[in-house]
Order: sequence, then structure tokens, then C-alpha cells
Amino acid sequence: MRKEIVSIAALLLTLAVAVAFGVANLRMAEPATAVEPEPEVVAEEPASVEASVIDGKPVDQFFADTCGGCHGPTREGGTGPALIPGRLTEPPDFYARTIAEGRPGTIMPAWSSMLSEDEIDVLVNYILSEPSAASVKWEFEDVAASREVLVEEADLPDAPTHSGNIDNLMLITEREARSIAVVDGDTHKLLGHIEASYRAHGYVFDPTNPRWAFNLGRDGWLFKIDLYSLQAVMKVRVGQDARGLAISDDGKYLIAGNYLPHTAVILDAHTLEPLKVIHTEGVDPDGNFVQSRVCIVSDVSAELVGPYFIIALKEAGQMWRIDYSDPSFPIDKIENVGRILHDGFLNLDNTRFYIASQTDNWMTVIDVVNWEIIEKIPTGDTPHPGSGAVWEANGTSYGATVHAGEGKITVWDLNTNEIVAEIPTSGPGLFIRSTHHSPYVWADAMFAETPNEITVFDGRTFEVVKRITDGTLTLHPEFTADGSAVYVSDWEEDVVRVYDAETFELLTTIEGIQDPTGIFNSSRRSELLGH
Repeated sequence: MRKEIVSIAALLLTLAVAVAFGVANLRMAEPATAVEPEPEVVAEEPASVEASVIDGKPVDQFFADTCGGCHGPTREGGTGPALIPGRLTEPPDFYARTIAEGRPGTIMPAWSSMLSEDEIDVLVNYILSEPSAASVKWEFEDVAASREVLVEEADLPDAPTHSGNIDNLMLITEREARSIAVVDGDTHKLLGHIEASYRAHGYVFDPTNPRWAFNLGRDGWLFKIDLYSLQAVMKVRVGQDARGLAISDDGKYLIAGNYLPHTAVILDAHTLEPLKVIHTEGVDPDGNFVQSRVCIVSDVSAELVGPYFIIALKEAGQMWRIDYSDPSFPIDKIENVGRILHDGFLNLDNTRFYIASQTDNWMTVIDVVNWEIIEKIPTGDTPHPGSGAVWEANGTSYGATVHAGEGKITVWDLNTNEIVAEIPTSGPGLFIRSTHHSPYVWADAMFAETPNEITVFDGRTFEVVKRITDGTLTLHPEFTADGSAVYVSDWEEDVVRVYDAETFELLTTIEGIQDPTGIFNSSRRSELLGH
């Protein structure tokens, strides 16, 4: 069945108000550090539920008493899935039918004999409403209590049990299947699937041990993954709606960023035990005190810059630098970075961080060493760099972003912050990728009217060398470890296509992957741009 793309107008509305609702049949993707970027997409705002009642109770109390046993009293999920806008991507009628008719083969009963149509509509409006931060609680003790060992590490093999190259594995988000497909980047053969949570989102790789990877789902579940046996060995829930993940240079610490509640969580990377929960709030660029979602987290090189995590507060418009070498995890803050922050990336020596301010239509340049704003670069309508593209050519370092609001790639000189090229594409995009192994930069245009164009341009001349139009809904190019091939997801056709990075010819098509979106190579563990 055709998975339709939302209109650009809807996207712009979403980014303006920063509300995380789903729309019918939407299939999209959101990292900085190996994260699957995704802009919020908004459907029609449901009616206010403040005064709504069911069976004489306020709707939130009715839900907690009646539905909370499975779905959590504040919709955070339990034996049943979380019922919050970021997870609910179908139209309201779908959820009304589900409540009325139940779900065969599950413990979800039919409520049509117990609730009127009007009461069911009230309940649908409630689950599609954005929970207030105050109502969503997931504190240190909740994180700690959720930790679960799935496989004892003593029972794990001493060497890989598969034929794939451990330093060239492609981890591919199977978006709706709650799993990750693993492909050998040498042979392009599907090796298997790993358990994950809802919309596997952030990926990081242990820079000190090639067997460990970590994945964060949109529902807040963080998995520790053994790449030798291709299985999850441990999990913990860091929040109810999560986005970003990073690991320290020494492999000791993880940090996860949440949309709900408004927190960042620091954990022991070996045990997944929580060490600190940080509430994210502050004064926004307009002088308002706000609680804020964490839209991005990143690590930087401890050797080149310092033992720091970087997080961005979406609504507060702030950047925080966290020193993980101090057990108290002290924080240095920069205010007035921009309005509605989103993705960002580091330069090659980690001394600068580039963060998208999507409402302002600029990229803010942050001096990571001195922790101050250097410049704000006007790039275009709603910059969306994803994990970014950084490369060197002609003795100069360059960075680039696509835009979620217009069909354009903007390239700038990372030393002078001057724009050097604007490359047209067939429509708005989400992901752009480069590697030091190849002179070519690849970008998608997944919000174009026909969302199947991949633009390839020469990073030396900024000339377009190829426009690939295979497939139906193509996104998230990712290089193999040696840069010889590029993987591209086709979300619509449930395949991943592999291209020669030099000739741009199609090498093979990988089947057996459901809802492929974000693709991340295990060689990222050795990258200075994030693990």
C-alpha cells in the first residue's frame, strides 16, 4: 500500500509549533550522533479535553483508572503501547475503530458496548493530545526500576557468530517492526534482525570495544546490543518519548535525551544503570521560562576538546555542555542559540558545533572550546542537517545541510562560515552524508512531490554529478566503512539499494527488510564526528 508523504505546508506548520502529532500513513525519519532524524508532523489539532468527562470522570482520570493498567496511567506504556502523539501516526478514525472494536488476538477489548460514540471521540481526542510535561513523570527511580538483563554477558560468545565484517556492519531501522536489520557491508548480505523498541531512533557504537552498540527507541527504551551474536543483551527505559543518544570517548558513559519528560539521562554504559537525571528547562530567546525537549545529544573528542557531552534544548534555544569527568556532571550553558533547535554536527577537529535553528532559518556556530556563539549562518527554509556532512577539499573544510522547507542544499566554508554553494534539489529533504573516503556528497529529497531523488554532488566543485531516481520513497544515504558503496533506504518498497560510490551504478537490492529508514555503519565508532 502506498505510504503517502505529508505536504510541505503541514511540515512547516509542524516545525513552527513544534507539536509531535502523527498523520495518516506517514512514513518519515530524525540524528546528530548516529540518530535517525525526524521532524515533528502535525495533524489537525484535536479538540480541547480539559472539561471532557467519561462516565462522570475527567477523561484523564477515566483513562488512568480504566486503561492505565495496560497503557500506563499517564499514557507512558506498559504491557500495552504508549499512547502519546509521537507514537500515534494514524488518523483519529483509526483509533476510534480500535477502541470500539478492540484488537483481535490481543487483550484489548471492544468498548462499543460500554462507551458511546461521543465518549470514544473524547478518549481519542485525549490520547492525541500532547501530555503536559508536569503530567509525565519518569524520574531516577523509574529508570533504575526498568532496567532488565536479557542475556547474561558471561553466556555470550567470544567471537562473532556470523560471517559479517564487525567493522562494516550496516544497522538499518525497521521502523514499525520494532527491530533492526543487520547487513554485512562487505557482501551486502542480510545477516539477521535484532530486537528493538518502537521506531529505533538513535545509534551509537562503543569506541573501545567493537562488539557493543546501543540503540534508543522513540518510546524511550535503550538497548545494549551485542554485535557478535546480533542480539540485545540489556535494556532500560530512559523516558517515554526519546530522541538522542551519545557515548563518551572512553566508552564509560551514555547520555540520552528525551522529549517526554523534559530530561536528559546519564547512564553507565556497561551496566545501563542510571547515574543522573537532568531536568531540561530555561529561558528561551524571547525571555520566557520554559520546560524543553532535548532535540540532540552529542559527544566530542576528549583528547581534542575535553570530556564533554553536548545537548540542545529545543524550545529553550539553549546549548548545554556537560563534563562527564566530574561525578556531579556540571553544566555550562549558552542561551539565545535560536528558536526551535533541531539537528546539528561537529567539524572535523570537534572545536565547532553547528546547530539548526529551524524557526530562524539559520545554523548557529558554537565554539565548543570557549563555549560561546561564533556566528549565525542564514542557510534557507528550515535547515535539517541530520547527522551532517563534513569534508575536506581544496585545502578547505566544508559543511552542508538540506532543508525541510525547500529543495536546496546549502554548503559553507567551515573556517569562514561563508556560504559557497546552493544546490537545487527536487524538493525538501532530511539527510545528507559524506565520508573522507569519497569526494562525493549524497542527499535525499524525501519531501519532494516525487520523493525518490537522491542528489550526488562533487564536494570539490559543488557540481551535481548524478540524480538517482530509483524506487518510490528513498532516504538516508549511508556509506560503507571504506566508502566504496552507499546504501539508500526505500521506505515505500521495503528494500535497501546499494550503489557504487564512484560510478553511482546500482550494485544490488537487499530485500527482507521491513520499513527501512535510518542506516548507520558500525565504523562510526572510530569517527571524530560522533560514535
